[in-house]
Amino acid sequence: MTLAPWHFRAFQLFLAAGGALGLAWGLGLSNPFWAAMPVWVVSQAWRDDLVIRGLLRLLGTAVGAGLSLLALIHLDSPGLLVAGLGLGVGIGTGVAFRIGTVYSYGALIAAMTMAVVILPAVATTADPWVLATDRLWCTLIGVVLVTAITFVNTPWREERLKVVQDHGVERAVRNGIVAGLVSALGFSLLLLTGQIYVMAGALSVTIFACIMGSMPDPRPVIRYILPGTVIGILAAMSYRVLGDWLALSQPAFYALGLVFIAAGALLRANPRTAPFGLDANMVFLLTAEVGSAGHGLAQEARGGVAMLIGATLVREIHRRLLPTALA
Repeated sequence: MTLAPWHFRAFQLFLAAGGALGLAWGLGLSNPFWAAMPVWVVSQAWRDDLVIRGLLRLLGTAVGAGLSLLALIHLDSPGLLVAGLGLGVGIGTGVAFRIGTVYSYGALIAAMTMAVVILPAVATTADPWVLATDRLWCTLIGVVLVTAITFVNTPWREERLKVVQDHGVERAVRNGIVAGLVSALGFSLLLLTGQIYVMAGALSVTIFACIMGSMPDPRPVIRYILPGTVIGILAAMSYRVLGDWLALSQPAFYALGLVFIAAGALLRANPRTAPFGLDANMVFLLTAEVGSAGHGLAQEARGGVAMLIGATLVREIHRRLLPTALA
């Protein structure tokens, strides 16, 4: 079996992401845009990677959500909660780097899920249990849809996959420490300010530090992170401005979101734009809060700027951490 043309893969991604968003929205989940996110990263060129990523996305999300609830219940001071998040993010990132293959995805997702549940739980009045369970439901919806839609037309690998590709304990520990400290810094700023847009920046630095810290060679992300982030923010602002100007109802807002998701699917599937298409789609969904009422255009604009600042900070940190052999 050969790889499907990228136009067809874009159509598949659109069906999966749009369907996941619509199903999560129809079920009344608090952050339906979460359901579209797995589509962009679980979809892979090879069926082996698709299946492994899908299963590890579910497992990592369950572990991260469970750890988040334990931390929020039992760590009864802000300092302990900051330390708990930093430790969880650091360990997950270090383990992911140490594994160094597609099998590292579970540890990476567990680390990021802790931030995705804990930070909004502290910054808003949202129930942590609702955040954790909604995250699990959205992940299940996105993984099931993208797997079901792309499985048949995704070929198996011809070579055997390695489970572990050791890239060194020293770099794993260093990357884990950096991710943990960056996450703790972002969380601390959120606690000091209590602002929603600071939460967006804290999520940005944590997620990008996890991703770059888990990669043996983060240069592709370093190169494309800023273009992808800027495109995602501009798309999010366009989506919200247009929707507000037209005074769209919630169903119509969802329909408008499908237009942007279709454009995102083309970016993600086209080999020329795929490197920054992933970041663009993720930042768009997070900033625009597609499928939800959102926090208003002004807050979302501030959140987009905070995400861009966070991405820039993490990019510069990891540029300086590159080993001489890679740099």
